[in-house]
This record gives sequence, C-alpha cells and structure tokens, in this order.
Amino acid sequence: MDLIAIEGRVAADRIAARDRTPESELQLAATLCELATGYLETKNDGSVRNRVAGALEPAQEAVMIRLRWFTAGRVSAVFANEVQDTLRLLEQAARAIGHRELATATIRDACNAYTRVAHEHPNAAGVCADGLSKCGVWLCRLDPGAAVVATNEAVRIRATLFEADPEQCRKYLATLNTLLRTLMVGRQRKQAVSMYRERYTALTTPAMAAQLRALKIEEIGFTGKTQAALRKLECRTLERAGYLTQQQILYQSAGDLATIEELNWQLALVGLKPLVAGAMPDQPAKPVEIGSSFGALSVLCSAPDALEQVRAAIIETFTAAGAERADINTAYGVDKTHWGTRDPQMNAAAELGEDIVLVERLSGSWVGVKSLKWELTPVAKNPLALSLSKHWPVLSVTSTESFAYELCWYEQGSATQYAALGRPAEPVALDAPLAPLDFGKLADYGADYASETQIRSAFGNATMFAKLTELPASGIRQAAEARPLAEYGDLVLCFRAPAAGRATATRTTG
Repeated sequence: MDLIAIEGRVAADRIAARDRTPESELQLAATLCELATGYLETKNDGSVRNRVAGALEPAQEAVMIRLRWFTAGRVSAVFANEVQDTLRLLEQAARAIGHRELATATIRDACNAYTRVAHEHPNAAGVCADGLSKCGVWLCRLDPGAAVVATNEAVRIRATLFEADPEQCRKYLATLNTLLRTLMVGRQRKQAVSMYRERYTALTTPAMAAQLRALKIEEIGFTGKTQAALRKLECRTLERAGYLTQQQILYQSAGDLATIEELNWQLALVGLKPLVAGAMPDQPAKPVEIGSSFGALSVLCSAPDALEQVRAAIIETFTAAGAERADINTAYGVDKTHWGTRDPQMNAAAELGEDIVLVERLSGSWVGVKSLKWELTPVAKNPLALSLSKHWPVLSVTSTESFAYELCWYEQGSATQYAALGRPAEPVALDAPLAPLDFGKLADYGADYASETQIRSAFGNATMFAKLTELPASGIRQAAEARPLAEYGDLVLCFRAPAAGRATATRTTG
C-alpha cells in the first residue's frame, strides 16, 4: 500500500471539503479510513517503518465526520454500516497504541448519536440498536459501566420495535443476549442475572415474554449437540425445555454439562429458572446389557500432542516386531465404501504383525487405539497394550456380544487390574494375579459430572458406562462401517509383514 499516495489524496480531499458539502466531507472520511488502515497494516509489514501510532488521528476524524452527517439525517442502512466500520477502525487503532481514553470518549459520542437518531428517525431505530449493541461490546474492554448503558438502550429500542412487530422476536432475543453478557463483566453470575431480570421485566410485556418462550429450538441458535439433545427429549420450544432436568440431559440424551449451561443461559434470557438437578436414574436393568462385539484400547495421555506421541509409539512397536508400513489404500480393500470382514476372532498371538490400527482422540485424557487383528485377545495378553503401557497407563475394553464385557488395566509393561460383566473369558495362565479395577481412577479421567458411584452403577450398561468414562464404545470395524478407513487419513496406520515373510506364509498355506 502506497501511504505517500494516500496522504496526498487526504490533503486534496481536505481542500475540497472546505465547501462543507456532504459529498466532499464523506469522501474525505473515506480517504481518512483508508489512511488509518494503511498505518495499521505497517505493524505486520517488515518492509516499512511501523506507523501504527499515526492511525488514531485519521480514524477519529473520520468517525466525527460520519457521525455528524449521521445525526444530520443521513440514516440509511448502508451509511450506518460505514459508521460502524469507522468505529471499529478507531477501536483497533486505540487498542494498538493503548490510547483507551480517546477511544472511550469517541465511542460514547457514537452511543449518544445512535440514541438521538433512534428518537428522531424511527425508521432507523433498528440499525441504531445494532450500533449500540456493538458499541457496548467494544466498551466492555474500556468502560463496563458505559457498556451497560449502551446495551440497555439497545434493548429498549428493540423492545419497542418487537412490541409493534412480532417478527422482531429473534432480534430482540439477540439484543437481550448482548445485555446479559455485558452485565456479566466484572460481576458474579447471581448479581448479573438479578440486574438483568430487573431490566427484562421492565421492558418485556407478558405477551412478548410468551412469544419468546414459544420460540422453536431451531430458531434460537443452539449448537448442534443441544438441538439433538432437545429433539431426543421431544422439546420443541424453549418453554418446554425449562421443564427438563439436568439428569435427563445427561442420561437420556447425547447432552453434557455444556448443553446444560447453554440451556440455562437461554432460559435466563427469557426470565425462566435454570434446570433443576432431578432424580438419579434407576439402576441398570438386569441381566447386563452388552452390545456388539469389539475390542479397543484407551491410552491415558493428556499431553497437547498426545495423539502424535501415541501414534509414534505404535509405529515404533510394530517396526520393532518386524512389520512394515504399507499404503492404506491398497490394504484389505479398505478404500471401498462397503468394507466387509469376518466377525472379530480371538487372537492369542504374542507378537505383532500385519494389522490396521486406528488412532483417535477420545477426550482430554484418553487416546483410543483400535486394532483390526488384535481386536479380541486373551485377558492380560494384548501385545499392543503391553508395549504402550511401558509409556502410559492403558485400559483394554473387550466386548463379546451377549457374552461378556471385560476391562483390563495395563501399567509399566504388564496387566495389573481387571473387571468383567457376564460370563468371563476362558481361563488363561497369568504371570501375576490381577487386582480389582479401580473405578475411582476412571471417574478421575471420565466425564466431568460422573462420580465413582455413578460409574459403578452404570457398569451394567455398556453404552452408558462408555459415556460416563469416555472409553471406546466401538472398534475399528464399526469405524469402517461409518466411512471407508482410507478416509481417516493419518489416523489410520497400516502394517504388512516383510515380503519374504508373506511369501513363506503363502507357500505354507498352499
């Protein structure tokens, strides 16, 4: 950007603006904005001198010019957006050089201008409310008290528009959302909600409140997870969602604590109380509920690069066993949309070889490792788990449909703990007796809301147990049913035996 040329245009436009016509002055404002933008961009341009400090003066001058013509009656939506863009530029410039006082004073002037225009030009009230809300967001960093005043005025304007036009319902809700967030700055949640309710009650009529509470969940802007949870619980409106309990969200849907927080926030916006805790779910039905057959490992590693560390350890383990990396697109037909394999078979081999392994991040603490060939193994004899447990604790999950659900804890290169439901697997010779599984440890690294008691109670239901502990609920075969394994990219590792070994195996088979 040629700053010298822009400075020359500013000088020329300033001379032309001496006639005080709107066209010439607004052209000067546009050029001043361009100059301020150019100054700000020098911060990241190593080829020129840093001139960020010079951006504040032209940005403020452009704001004052546009605000003057905005209050003079130039109130179109397009021009209102230009005013907002100029204010945003000023806020960026003031933040870059730390000149908070000037930015605060100028944004306050803008709030006064928006309020005045909304009174004098009702047709521009909507854009003024939007402008006040945005100014409130900026002032949260500069002057929280002024931010509350600005967003409160935006709510007042939107309330008037909503009362006259029911179609303004969602815009009113969005402005209420900004007000509550503004009140949260520097205050305890209880105090902020109390202050919000005073303003909400004063501005919202019973008819308006009823319409807000009757909004469909698809119209509110919930996240996909929350929408899915509410649909599963057959809640179509916000008011109906207020009758749910936290336990219903956690145990009868795919929701979690974030879902509860999101619902409580929206309920507070329309003057409803937060979700109550609710009763604990009944004990799982007997006999135990065991799903389809699968096997998987959970590696306890909470490092930021846990996935990369575990993946590297798997490659090292298979390489040490003599296996070679192979192209996933040519192995076992995994590139096909419909990938068919036999049901998982018990594999008692102690040495790793040909295999396909899927590595996925399950949660903040667990990394899932799903093997094709060593999916089902004898208790305490999984060679991949034994190897990985030299670096991290590993928990193997083995589910045999309508037969057994087994967990085995590996640590420091050997199996140490065990728990099972259903008929146990065939007895195997163990190097050392296995202690009972420590469910408290699973609670420490499971879902935030799950206690040891809840996890023990859910051990009769494999699906609920997996949800509370964040352990795998499926294996590599189920992952392949969802989409071709080749589409998992770097998450899938393919290993083949050396060419000589494959040739020997072929001759022996023949």
